[in-house]
Amino acid sequence: MIRCFAALRQPGALRRYVGWHAVVLPGMFALLGATLHWSGADFALSRLWFDSATGQFVGQDVRWLELLGHRLAKSAVLALWGLLLVAAVAARWWPAWRPHRGVLWRTVLAMALGPAVVAGLKDINTAACPWSLVEFGGSAVYHLDWFVSRAEAGRCFPGGHAAGGFSLIALAFAGRLTGHPRLERWGLWAALLVGGLFSGVRMLQGAHFASHNLWSAALDWWLAMLVFAPALCAQATPTIAPMPSPTDLKTI
Repeated sequence: MIRCFAALRQPGALRRYVGWHAVVLPGMFALLGATLHWSGADFALSRLWFDSATGQFVGQDVRWLELLGHRLAKSAVLALWGLLLVAAVAARWWPAWRPHRGVLWRTVLAMALGPAVVAGLKDINTAACPWSLVEFGGSAVYHLDWFVSRAEAGRCFPGGHAAGGFSLIALAFAGRLTGHPRLERWGLWAALLVGGLFSGVRMLQGAHFASHNLWSAALDWWLAMLVFAPALCAQATPTIAPMPSPTDLKTI
């Protein structure tokens, strides 16, 4: 870890890459999420998808959207994670996969960590989902308090479905670590597109505000880079050969 910090202090591609994905992008997502929340823009955006005539969001009771955009989509990401987990376990005995065992485990951990943290945070704050609020036909009054009991928790902030989509950023970092630019690009676009799609689906259903999903993106991005940064640093740090012992000097 000390070597990693030393490597990041040196100007170069590693510092730019880690800084961009550990600080800049998560910071931008978080700042935009905070701005939408405190400015009231969250409510303005959600009103675009709310039908006052029916008292429901346009996607709230659409069965195919719930099936395809929520349940099956979430299952697809979980299936991918499960395959990576099986590959990581099997790599111990499969010679062809053994060199990739470390990056497989990092990818498995990075994909799981963000959604797990999001799930834990949802249990300790009072933020309610849009469909539960009085402004959108519900009975709850919006307020955000932290470290409440599970019974008081709103179970809505940050967005869990979006966290599953944005967790695919781990694939981009795996591509960077293994020197596969195509996987790196594919993982980056997959995280942005799938995470954005998952966010949009839940906003249409009235399940989340836009800020909920942006905070999920920030957490996923930052935690995934936290998992991969030590390996990226180790890869970029040159190995220093040990000093020869007196016995070795005598044989020279």
